Amino acid sequence: MRKHDEQLIDRSALILMSVFETERKSKVVTKHGEYYSRLSALGLIDKTCMLYASTYEGRVKATRHNLKQHKKTPILISTDGVAAYPTKSPFHPDCVWVFDQDYRMEKLTPTKTRLIYDQHKIFVDVDVSVQTLKKQRTRMYEMLYFYMKVSERQNT
Repeated sequence: MRKHDEQLIDRSALILMSVFETERKSKVVTKHGEYYSRLSALGLIDKTCMLYASTYEGRVKATRHNLKQHKKTPILISTDGVAAYPTKSPFHPDCVWVFDQDYRMEKLTPTKTRLIYDQHKIFVDVDVSVQTLKKQRTRMYEMLYFYMKVSERQNT
C-alpha cells in the first residue's frame, strides 16, 4: 500500500530521517514498515503540522515561548499527541526525528546509539550519544506534560 506524504506521520511513526536519493528526500520508519517521501524531513513535518492548523515554525515558536527550550526544540506535531524531538539541529543533514514511542537505547560508541523498539522488532542506529537522546526525550516529555495540563485547564 502506498501512503501519501501527508499520511506518513501519524501515531505509528517511530523515526523520521533524511535520505539522499534522486526521488527520495526522507524516510519514515513506522510500526508497519518504512515509507519514503519526496519531501525533506522538515518539509514533511511542516506539511503534517499544517493538517492541524499550524506550521513547523509555529509549533517551534510556541514551545520556545512556553518552555524556553531554544535548541533542538521538540514539537507537538498534532493535537492528538503526535510529538517528536530532533537529535541535532533540524537543519543538519544527519538530524533524525524521534517520535514519542516506547524504545530503549543501546550505546554502540560514544557518539552512536541504537534505538530498539522491542515490541515491533525494529532498531535504528543514530549518530548521537545516549546522553543527548536522554536529554531530548526528557525535554519532549516536559513539553507533552505542559500541553496536557493546558488542555486539562481548557476542558474544566
